[in-house]
Amino acid sequence: MSSATAHDPHKEYLPAERQDAILSLLTQQPVVKVPELARLLNTTPITIRRDLAQLADAGLLRRVRGGAMSVNTADGATTEDAAGEPATAAPANASGGTVGVMFPEPSFFWPHAVSALTERTAECGIQLSITESTYDPVDETRQLHELARVPDLVGLILTPNSHEAIARADWDWIRDSGIPTVVVERRQPVHMDFLTDSVRTDHPHGARKAYWHFAHRGHVRVGAAFSSTPTADVIRGGWERTVTENDALDCPFIETNIQPYEIEKIDRLVTRIVDEQVTGMLVHSDYLAIALAQALQRRGKRVPEDVSLISVDGFATMSSRPLTVLRSSPATLANEAFDLLRWRLQHPNAPTRHMRIDPELIDHGSVVQRP
Repeated sequence: MSSATAHDPHKEYLPAERQDAILSLLTQQPVVKVPELARLLNTTPITIRRDLAQLADAGLLRRVRGGAMSVNTADGATTEDAAGEPATAAPANASGGTVGVMFPEPSFFWPHAVSALTERTAECGIQLSITESTYDPVDETRQLHELARVPDLVGLILTPNSHEAIARADWDWIRDSGIPTVVVERRQPVHMDFLTDSVRTDHPHGARKAYWHFAHRGHVRVGAAFSSTPTADVIRGGWERTVTENDALDCPFIETNIQPYEIEKIDRLVTRIVDEQVTGMLVHSDYLAIALAQALQRRGKRVPEDVSLISVDGFATMSSRPLTVLRSSPATLANEAFDLLRWRLQHPNAPTRHMRIDPELIDHGSVVQRP
C-alpha cells in the first residue's frame, strides 16, 4: 500500500482515526484490502471489517470480497479487485481461465467428483488446477497460497478443514483472499464472521429418510453409531432431531467417535446392541458399518435378519454383503459447485448462496421387514 509509511505502525488508533485513514487511502487508490489495512493501522482484520461495514452503511465506500473500493470507482467501468489485481468481468458463460480445486486425499468418493468436474469444466473451456488437502493446517494453508498463484485463476472450489481448533488459518485465508470461492461438503466454522458460497449434502434430510425406512419396516428400536469425520456431527444432529420430533421408533443409544479399527469399542457396541434389543442401526461411515457387520457375525447375530443396517456414505465395496446406503452423487455435488462458482463470477456482489443436495437412499436389502 503506497501510503503505508504515512502512518505509525505502533500507534493505537481510535475508531474515527482508522476510518479517516481508510477514506484517505481510497482517495489515493481505488481498492483497499483488509490484511494490509490491519497491518497499516496496527489492529486486527475483524476490527477493520467492522470499520468497513460502518463506512459502507454510511455510503462512503463499497464493500467487496477481501476489502473495499471507493464509491466513485465502484460506479465506474474499470477498477482493481480486492486482491490488488486488475478486475475483469467474467463472460456471460464464465468460459476461459483456471479454477483451483482442493479436495481431500483420494478415497472412494472424491475421485468421482474430480472426474465429473474435469468433464464439466472442459466443456466450458476452463482449466483445472487440482491439489489434495491433507488435513494438516500448515500444509493446507501452503496449498491454498500455491493455488492462489495459479495463472489466470478465476475462482476456487475447496473442501477445507472445518475443525475450529485447527482450521482458522484456512478460513481466514479464504475470507481475506478476495478470490471467489465455493466450499464443498463442509460446515463453515462458527468463529468466522463471514460466509462463502457452499454446496453440501443435506445430511439431516438423509437421516430422516433412514428413520422412516426403518419405521415403515416395523422397527421400533434403532440405535446409531458414528465415526469421527467432518460430516458426522451433521448426520447425528439430523438423526437426533428426527427421533425427538417423531414417535414411530425409539433410539436407546447413540455412540460417537468410534473408528473402524477400534475393535474393543466395536465389540462393546455389539454388546450394547444385544442388551438394548435394538433391531436396526444407522451407521456412519461405511467402514464402521462393515466392521460392525463383521463383529455382529462373530457374536452370532445375522445381518439383516437380527440387526438391520443403513450405512451413510455408500461407496465402500469391501463388505461381503451389500448394505442399504444413503449417499450423495459426487457428480451432482461437483456440477452444482461449478455452476455456483460461475454464478458468483457473474454476480460478485450478490449475497452468498448455499446449495443443499438431497442424498439418495439405495435399498440393498439390509433392512428387513419386522413381524
